[in-house]
Amino acid sequence: MSEKIEFYKNRSIGDRFSVAIDFLKQNWKVLYKNILIGGLPFAIIMGYLIAQLSGVRPVSVNDLPRFLLFYALLLLISFITNIYLYSMTGAVLFHYDRNQLSETTGWNDLKDAFFRFAGKTTLIFLLTAIPVIIIVAIFAYSLFVLGISDSASGHSLQQAFALIALMVLLFFGVIIALAPSLSIIYFPAYFSGKSSVESIKTAFVLGFKNWGSLFVALLLAGIVLIIISIVFSLPYEVISLLSRGQLSIISYIFATLSAIGTLLASPILTAIFAFQYFSIVEREEGVSLQSQIDAFENL
Repeated sequence: MSEKIEFYKNRSIGDRFSVAIDFLKQNWKVLYKNILIGGLPFAIIMGYLIAQLSGVRPVSVNDLPRFLLFYALLLLISFITNIYLYSMTGAVLFHYDRNQLSETTGWNDLKDAFFRFAGKTTLIFLLTAIPVIIIVAIFAYSLFVLGISDSASGHSLQQAFALIALMVLLFFGVIIALAPSLSIIYFPAYFSGKSSVESIKTAFVLGFKNWGSLFVALLLAGIVLIIISIVFSLPYEVISLLSRGQLSIISYIFATLSAIGTLLASPILTAIFAFQYFSIVEREEGVSLQSQIDAFENL
């Protein structure tokens, strides 16, 4: 039997990746058993919507409503799927930490933690997404007003592009600055029992204090995601190119395969960032030492 992995331990960046892979090696059967049973229906729906979107070309006003409908449905299903993947992976990690995980662990064992995490995940997502939507709306409106004012004042096209480029760089600068904090935003709620608002605050405090290590982890995890995405989406891209937008049963199968790539990649990324969080919390708060003190005092 494999030795149980200690969650709260101060590790280097390389060790955090290594222990995340070790966790996946130990528990991939029970993890993906529970991920795929609930996730496959979402993948099939997403595959259907992806294929339909490729077959709908909004070249006229009549095509636009159908295109927007499929696009809105795809966003909704993607949102639900991400909530499911984060929450189910979190539930598996949660039970593992409490020595309650085995190869026979199933839905009945995980459902309480899953629903608790799903509720917190949804609220955290909405609390963080709404400000982002507002910022993007302000950004888009500013670009629109900037374009009008430049045209009205007779400014050169080069000046307009320079100002727009500056705003785009500023926007992406903010995203890059916040990305490390966002990568661990759910875990204080999952593993430290914090409320959704407290989880966001904790993630941003820890994220900014450990920005460099988390940003490196983001880059490496991004490479993993890109490789998996290419492997699973390439067949669909090839068939779409060859069929020139004509849908067939093969199109739906390959589109579903592309969506399955998300089901397989998401738990890997979640585990990687969970161990980033565990290491950072241990270094900042000494969770394992405090638990040992509490256990000694209770003797």
